Amino acid sequence: MNITFDAAWAVGLLLATIRLAAFVIASPIMSQLIPAAGRVAFVVSLGFFFAEPTPALDFGSLVAAAFANAFIGVLLGFATGIIFHLFTVGGSLIDDFSGLRVGAIVDPVTGASSAVFGRAFNMTALVLFFVVGGHRLVIRGLGETFEAVPLDGSLNLAAGLADAVVALVGRMLVAAMELAMPALAALFVAEVVLGIAARFAPQANVFLLGLPAKIITALASVWLVLLLMPETLSGTIRIIESTFGDVLAGLAP
Repeated sequence: MNITFDAAWAVGLLLATIRLAAFVIASPIMSQLIPAAGRVAFVVSLGFFFAEPTPALDFGSLVAAAFANAFIGVLLGFATGIIFHLFTVGGSLIDDFSGLRVGAIVDPVTGASSAVFGRAFNMTALVLFFVVGGHRLVIRGLGETFEAVPLDGSLNLAAGLADAVVALVGRMLVAAMELAMPALAALFVAEVVLGIAARFAPQANVFLLGLPAKIITALASVWLVLLLMPETLSGTIRIIESTFGDVLAGLAP
């Protein structure tokens, strides 16, 4: 049996794998739910699928192409994953106002400190994202990147790309506030009631009574937030899809 080694295809596979690995590392969607072995299999399998023969490059051009593909992967993973942080931010707002932030622990997956609702909302959104087929959207978007930006590293950074990323951060914060608003409104009413109680009954220890009262209020009102989560996730998927197109339009040579 004769085994032939195509150097052009090997270079293409290397560059495609670098772009995919950079995307997986930078994307909170792919890095938080899929274990390490699954991420490696994801990168390698898609690398073989999307790789295409790349003309032989000298060492300097190969290094430049590798850095360019890594930059593309990191930018795509970061930009498309910004909006997904809204679930963690929304849950963290409820944790802060309910007093559950004191029970925050270090998330072993992300390395960040997260409390009860922040972690629960994030994991629920990730599971729903994969259940509705969001991973197919990610794979399709990655496939479009190889059509829009070649593996040889030739790209063009548009002037408005940074502004688009900053606008995504603003949309994420607004969406997080809207998602957590029902629970935040209930907690605000509880704070007002406790303040009135402290004013008219100063001899009562409102602090000791307030902490369990706010936790009960948060648990009783969080179901309203869960009812909003499917609609919020649907909007999030649409934003991720449009972000792929915006970033590719800003990178295509």
